[in-house]
Amino acid sequence: MLTRRFILAATGAALMAGSLAAGVHAQDKPPVRIGAILPLSGAGAFDGQLAAEGMEAMAALINDKGGILGGRKIELVKYDDKGTPEEGVSAAKRAIEQDNVDVLVGGWFSAVALSLKEETRDKIITVMTSSQHPKVTEEGHKYLFRLNATSTMNSQTYSKFICDKMGLKSVAFITINDDYGRLEAQNYEKLLGECGIKTLGNEYYNRNDTDFTTALTKLRALKPDAIYVSAINTSQGATIYRQIRQTGYKGTIIASAGNMNPKLVELSGPALEGVYSASLYAPDSDNPTLKAWVAKYKSMFKNEPAFIGSLGAQAVELLAGAIDEAGDPRAYDKIAAALKGHPWDTLLGTMKFDEKGQALQNTYLVQVVDGKITSVKN
Repeated sequence: MLTRRFILAATGAALMAGSLAAGVHAQDKPPVRIGAILPLSGAGAFDGQLAAEGMEAMAALINDKGGILGGRKIELVKYDDKGTPEEGVSAAKRAIEQDNVDVLVGGWFSAVALSLKEETRDKIITVMTSSQHPKVTEEGHKYLFRLNATSTMNSQTYSKFICDKMGLKSVAFITINDDYGRLEAQNYEKLLGECGIKTLGNEYYNRNDTDFTTALTKLRALKPDAIYVSAINTSQGATIYRQIRQTGYKGTIIASAGNMNPKLVELSGPALEGVYSASLYAPDSDNPTLKAWVAKYKSMFKNEPAFIGSLGAQAVELLAGAIDEAGDPRAYDKIAAALKGHPWDTLLGTMKFDEKGQALQNTYLVQVVDGKITSVKN
């Protein structure tokens, strides 16, 4: 009996030691570090928060399943680009040269993305997210990828719906005064004009403006059937929508593609009811990965999941898959080849990258109905 007890005790001790050793070994594996360059302060701070939360929820989902590369966890290293190109470039330099991150996610605003891509050119895998300016990928580099549709791609899809379904004869624009805003106004004026919708005017605003009453009063005086709002951040967008209605305008409001989120609906109040937009994110989708991400997000954060957060999540999801496939977070040629090599099933559906690193994925028409963002069924 003593011998048997000794054998059992020795076996148990050996098993425990082996288990502890395995645990220590797993803990010794370094994390895969994703640098997240986001607007965490300034006019786009709320959007940056949503983006960061989306990334964190997806990283948690992946880490809960054991991580990647046989047990390495994903670690997010966040940087504040303040919504400006200069800060974005500075953040990229710190991430690459000082903090030694493995890959980067950034480019929430086009102006930042256009500068950021030059700093990261051929140095590190970089996933741009919500930026829409075509030059981000047209003039990109071999390690650069972009998730959102370009403004040209969005305008082609969205303008068809506006032409076919909204019954408009005229439109006026309020547009952010940068390269993205000017290009968007140019695209829509051309495309809507081709189907007989006349552009009556366009008022530009600046990134830090808070009062749009004068510009909107001018647009209202033109008596357009619709006002198209090109807004790139939540706080400004909500102010514009409220002030449109405060001027007494009672016509149709059209929201630019990719900017609809629950906080915008909350802050805009009744002014956003019935307003259309276009988005890669359909909140009422039955995609199981999307449902799992939404559940994880709601367990971690108070905000409602939003388009901007879903792009952050998709960036983490794609990078995790491609790094796992490449076998090394620094094997950039292999990671780039993996991302371009086949379609990917993601929380936003099946997508693929073209040869320039531009994502090709489904765009949904959405509308605010009873204070909720819903998909418009054909």
